[in-house]
Amino acid sequence: MSARTAVVTGAARGIGAATADRLLEEGGTVVGVDVLPPAEPSPVVAKHPERFEHRIADVSDEAAVARAFDGLDRIDVLVNVAGTVLVKPFLDTTWADYRRTLDVNLGGTILACRYAVPLMRDGGVIVNVASISGHIGQTQHAVYAASKGAVLSMSRGLAWELAPLGIRVNTVSPGSVDTAMLREDIGIEARRLGQPFERVKAEREGEQALGRWARPEEVAHAIAFLASRQASFITGTDLLVDSGWVAK
Repeated sequence: MSARTAVVTGAARGIGAATADRLLEEGGTVVGVDVLPPAEPSPVVAKHPERFEHRIADVSDEAAVARAFDGLDRIDVLVNVAGTVLVKPFLDTTWADYRRTLDVNLGGTILACRYAVPLMRDGGVIVNVASISGHIGQTQHAVYAASKGAVLSMSRGLAWELAPLGIRVNTVSPGSVDTAMLREDIGIEARRLGQPFERVKAEREGEQALGRWARPEEVAHAIAFLASRQASFITGTDLLVDSGWVAK
């Protein structure tokens, strides 16, 4: 990653923040993009402030995405982490719910790719974060799953279209990762079941082959591998980071 420039969306927290840290540790320059400011600089960012910049943007807003990329001369790596979760019975899901979920998860990924690719003049790498929800059926996740399944399909097509430009495109599909988004998801389930949060959390962790949720940095390691030169012959593929969930 040394001397390379990366843009990471969803960089204010969770997987996005961990990915920004990992790429900084490898010697790169990182532009983080998020609708939120970071709660506080991570120790890694604090150590390398000259190589990190945070830009505020809602990835579902094209004008905001254009501003986030404004002034960048070259991009070597784009990591699309920004996303929103929707856990809701299908018949209670509104059209506004659908639009917001697709606009952020799919639309935001498309927009970031659209503005990044012209800046990948000497080739580059795109890693889009999908989800195991794009691979399996989950109650109350139909629209969220549709958005992540679309990211998987779009990325495969883009891998072929951009290959002549020397740009690789891959996806990572995390399973259960201990982030604010997952905790919000489990909180909704706990309220629906009328059970304590910690009980539902323990049950969901027990469903994992490895008996626990992933840490955000574990997903960041997978993203960093796909963005690295060690993955130079990998494009159009999806890397499951799911504790064997899809294999069950």
